[in-house]
Amino acid sequence: MSEEPDTIAKILKFGWRARMDDTQRLQLIAEAVRYCQRVKTMGMPVAGYAKTPREAIYFVWTRRLGSKAKSAKYRSRAAAGRKWGRREIVYDHVIPYSYELKALMALTEVTTETVRRVVEKYDAAAIITADEDAQLSAAGLQHKMPADWDGIDPLARYKAIGIEVVENTNIISS
Repeated sequence: MSEEPDTIAKILKFGWRARMDDTQRLQLIAEAVRYCQRVKTMGMPVAGYAKTPREAIYFVWTRRLGSKAKSAKYRSRAAAGRKWGRREIVYDHVIPYSYELKALMALTEVTTETVRRVVEKYDAAAIITADEDAQLSAAGLQHKMPADWDGIDPLARYKAIGIEVVENTNIISS
C-alpha cells in the first residue's frame, strides 16, 4: 500500500499521531476518562489517576498541532522573542488542569462529543514569562482561577494580575 508523500513526511515527523483523526484522538481520551471514572469508584485517590487523562489529552489532542510553541493558543506580550531552554518562558495551562479533570470526571455520558466539549473549553495553553508565572503563584493563581471567575473567560487569571495576553502567532524563539 502506497502512502502520499505528505502523509509519509508527517508520520516521519510526528509518528503515530499523524495517522489519527480528531475522532480517534477523542476516542482515546474518552477511554482514559472511562478508566479513571471506574478506578475512582473503586476508591483510587485522585492522585492515582489524574495523570492518565492529562497525558492522553496532551499527547493526542494538544500536541496534534506540533510543538509547544505551535500548540499554545495564547502568549503574553512579554514572552515574544524569548527563548525556550533558558527558563525565560513557561508553557502554562490557561485554565488549570484540575478544572478540566473535574469536568471530565463529572461526565455522565463519556462520548467523543462530550469529551470534545470539555477539551475545547478547558484545553488551552499560553506561553508566559517565568516572571509572570511567579506572579501567578504569588497571587495564589498558579493552580486555580480567580474567586470571581465567570466560568467562561479563559484568560481571567492573567487579567486578574495584569498580564497582557494575545493570540499566539508562534513567534517564540527556539
